[in-house]
Amino acid sequence: MRDVILYMSMSLDGLVASDREHPAMAVADPEVKQWKLDRISRAGAHLMGRRTYQEMASFWPQSDDPYAAPMNDIPKVVFSRTLTDAEATWPVTRVGRGELADEIATIKAEPGPDVIAWGGARLAGALAAEDLIDEYRLLVQPLALGRGDALFAQLPESRRLDLVEARPYPSGIVVQIYRPRRG
Repeated sequence: MRDVILYMSMSLDGLVASDREHPAMAVADPEVKQWKLDRISRAGAHLMGRRTYQEMASFWPQSDDPYAAPMNDIPKVVFSRTLTDAEATWPVTRVGRGELADEIATIKAEPGPDVIAWGGARLAGALAAEDLIDEYRLLVQPLALGRGDALFAQLPESRRLDLVEARPYPSGIVVQIYRPRRG
């Protein structure tokens, strides 16, 4: 069974989106980029919400960045009730229209490597709320936003996570890896 791994940049105050600045754009760090690239290149699929899909689909197919190959070549699942044909915009993409837990169960049961969830904030929050994430890979930026969307705002109750790894980088980014405490 495949795991769902969430990659999410967030601010020090726990926000993953804001009208002030996007946490993922706060600090560019070549070491962190290589760390991510090494891991995403082995993914079995990319999971994302409609807005994230539309942003990525407008950028990666034309990019020559090292991220472009894994972003373009690895299958994608976009969760949307309104999007009709994702394949025409970004090849190797299908639309997940069913109930989120059912769609994730189907994806996890498919053969292949673990899958990466990118979000945005609504999808990541819904995945967290339904306890569908097997590992959180949080890239905590040295940035406080003060307002915006929190990753865990949709949780129906508090949840305990186990810290697996924490690695600071010279840029101030700290990669924190957590797994849900289950059972």
